[in-house]
Amino acid sequence: MESASLAQPRPSVQFFNPAWFTSVMGTGVVAVALWQFGQQLGWLKPLGLLVYVLTLLMLVGLLAVWLVKAVRFPQAVARDLHHPLLSQMLPTLPIALLVAAFASWQVGPALWGETTATALAQGLYLVGAPLIFVLGILVAFVVFNRLELPLEQASGAWFIPPVSALLVPLVGGLLLPSFPAAWQKEVWLWNGLFLGVGLLLFVFVLTTLLQRLYGYGRLTPHLLPSLWIGLAPVGLAILAPWRWLEGGAAAGLISESWLTALPVLGVTLWGLGGWWFVLSLLVLLDTLLVKERRAAFHFAPGWWGFIFPLGAFTLATLALGRAWESAMLALFAWILLLALLGFWLVVALHSTRAWAGLSALQPPSR
Repeated sequence: MESASLAQPRPSVQFFNPAWFTSVMGTGVVAVALWQFGQQLGWLKPLGLLVYVLTLLMLVGLLAVWLVKAVRFPQAVARDLHHPLLSQMLPTLPIALLVAAFASWQVGPALWGETTATALAQGLYLVGAPLIFVLGILVAFVVFNRLELPLEQASGAWFIPPVSALLVPLVGGLLLPSFPAAWQKEVWLWNGLFLGVGLLLFVFVLTTLLQRLYGYGRLTPHLLPSLWIGLAPVGLAILAPWRWLEGGAAAGLISESWLTALPVLGVTLWGLGGWWFVLSLLVLLDTLLVKERRAAFHFAPGWWGFIFPLGAFTLATLALGRAWESAMLALFAWILLLALLGFWLVVALHSTRAWAGLSALQPPSR
């Protein structure tokens, strides 16, 4: 009887971790990166197309699992919402929709054709953007009114609200000229509201997390990937205002002169990202090279926290390198791409094993 009580619970969708949606975010940004770098190295584009197809398959599969969980085990979804860490992961569902929209706009025309790819990107955006607002408010309300999160429990997962908000003007700015003319002004203003939310929350969370790191020391190994999430709002803070203003200029809502300062501001923000990347890499190596810490660093869906942030920073570096025609930034962009692909392959392999053995649908080990 004792051995039976200690047996591992049977796999069930009720244990599905919403953090798995970060796998769609990571895979989608890899597809976009391969496609954009493929402008210089042509054989990368077919790889980007394959990874884009994988992104859509993952999105459909994970949405199906989550919907089954929501219908059959609504109490499990409620527990996620009131969990100090899992609650932060719930907005990754609409973020995954927006990343898929971004990839569809960038890579999709090679597969579906321009018209279908644009319609798919628009649909994903029109569903994902309102959900980001709703879930962002809901999670913040629960955290502020139902939970007590001491400062020592702060982690990079707190960057997810600004990341979600900054993705809206990035994707919306790219898609803006494709919307009907009667919509464009309102869509552009809607995107601008999210830009303000994302930038201000980024500053707030950054100062809070730095205070926690200074005052309470290193993060525990299982939270280590969350430190890398800090790269995401840096990359998006470079790209989102840029694409938002580009969209407004293309729609005739503002003058193109507004765009001239963005590469300058982007370089200053890139410095913060470069500093954060080196620091995060050193912390990771410090964990992997110490036996006791390495033994406690087990795979979890949170490992996908390495991928999307690094991808966003890589795309921002590539954009700045091309805008400035800078050999230095171009070199950094290629180095970051190699790092991105290396991390993605490792995390994707571990994820495949987790789903093949159904450990992805078991409760996390204590």
